Amino acid sequence: MLKTIRGWICALALLLGMAGMREAAATVVVDIEGNVAHAQISLQGTNGVTYDGDVTITFDSPLNLTAESLNLTAQLVDPNDPTLRLRLPNLLGIPSVSIDPAFPVMITVEPPGTLQLFTSSFDGPEDGSGILSFINTYEFELHTHDLPCSADSPYRLFKAPLDGNFNDVTSAVVAGSVRMRGRGGAFSQFLPINDPRAPLVLALQKILDLDTRILVAALDDLLRGDLLGLLGKVNALLLLDIDAAIAALDDLIGTINADAGTEIANVWNALHDVTNDAGEMLSLAETLRFTLVRLQGTTDLCQ
Repeated sequence: MLKTIRGWICALALLLGMAGMREAAATVVVDIEGNVAHAQISLQGTNGVTYDGDVTITFDSPLNLTAESLNLTAQLVDPNDPTLRLRLPNLLGIPSVSIDPAFPVMITVEPPGTLQLFTSSFDGPEDGSGILSFINTYEFELHTHDLPCSADSPYRLFKAPLDGNFNDVTSAVVAGSVRMRGRGGAFSQFLPINDPRAPLVLALQKILDLDTRILVAALDDLLRGDLLGLLGKVNALLLLDIDAAIAALDDLIGTINADAGTEIANVWNALHDVTNDAGEMLSLAETLRFTLVRLQGTTDLCQ
């Protein structure tokens, strides 16, 4: 009996040791240079496969940017996890997009809203608090050789609030093997997603999402009316003149940029005591533009 117990203890120790080795093989190394954060990610699955990727976050104007204040982490997920699948776009409860098992990696960026002790490693503007903030938007790029790239690549960058629903925020997909880019006005969780949905369906959904965001933003009625008018023009021209629709969207983006910081709140911070209306609207407008260009059908991806 004693020998059996000792055997179980040894087996448990071996399993814990192996788990520790797998955890040690999971690395996320973050470097900061000016307004750019770069993370090298390497995660080893239980199947012995290693998943490698790079994340680059380029800020418009950050304050207190360090690896500690950014707090970027990565984890492997199960593409068939029912809880995770419920967070993806679906039709009648059936997901209309999927997570590719070739790179099932979720990246979380959740800057802490408390005073940071590691304030000596700043490489840019800082106020001594160690609490990250930025204005307008950041560009998030995920690059991996684990996914192939093609002219009609289905891979897109999706973003979600912590434990919230994921939505497409892609603003570009370029070669190398796959580089997915998107803009954001707040931090979140990110997933590379295989999205086979038709561009027209996506465009209509993204117009609705942007319309809703403009309606809830803290704007004066005149500016809100201008933005909704331009977005209505995009919607009206969608099937008639896609070039004119893109031009109207560019006018909308230009209006948001021109009024950001004056008529439109444009600051995000880790205290979550302000709302970055400009950054959130710009993120939605930029991903809508990407879809309109895809609908236009004049540009191949990964070129």
